Amino acid sequence: MDRGLALAALVAIPALAGLFHLLSEAGLRPLSAALTGLAAYWLLLALGIARGGWSLRPRLPPWPVALACLASAMLLFAAAFPYLLRLSPPVLAVVALAAVLNGTLEEAFWRGALVLRLGPGDWSGAMSPVLLFTLWHVAPATVAARLDAPGGAVGMILGALALGVLAMASRLGSGSAGFGAMLHALVNLCTFGVIAVIAARPV
Repeated sequence: MDRGLALAALVAIPALAGLFHLLSEAGLRPLSAALTGLAAYWLLLALGIARGGWSLRPRLPPWPVALACLASAMLLFAAAFPYLLRLSPPVLAVVALAAVLNGTLEEAFWRGALVLRLGPGDWSGAMSPVLLFTLWHVAPATVAARLDAPGGAVGMILGALALGVLAMASRLGSGSAGFGAMLHALVNLCTFGVIAVIAARPV
């Protein structure tokens, strides 16, 4: 694990949590607060991956890992599909763009730049980055707590842990964050789509 980037993440996580909290209390709609906070987070991720060296080539991990990833993604998609159908085309386009952007940047950082030196099967070095990735989700959970979303803030954090383990298994098995990025984007599409529908409900 890159200690410099890990330290930067440890500093940024409470700062981002504070930003999300301020945005949630600023009178903004929950969705607007979340997108504003995510924009700041994406900027930090872009700075973190600027040095390069990471790979997003879509290499398949070993079949048990690929099967676990695909089965999890399909179950989530089946649950989210009725929500996605309720989105207007412009909102769906924004949700899809945010999902791809977030999934790509997060995998490039958390399973790319942060863990460049991890070799195949090196779970002893992978658990700290997975826990850091999970800890980051405390920040957006501040906004999620204001929405009556399935699972709430706790569900978001536990979901992040599950995604982190699956994406890291893919990274360790394939040597690339590319397959994880595709999985991550699909998970984000489902999650963001559900949140967009719930946020649009009349209070």
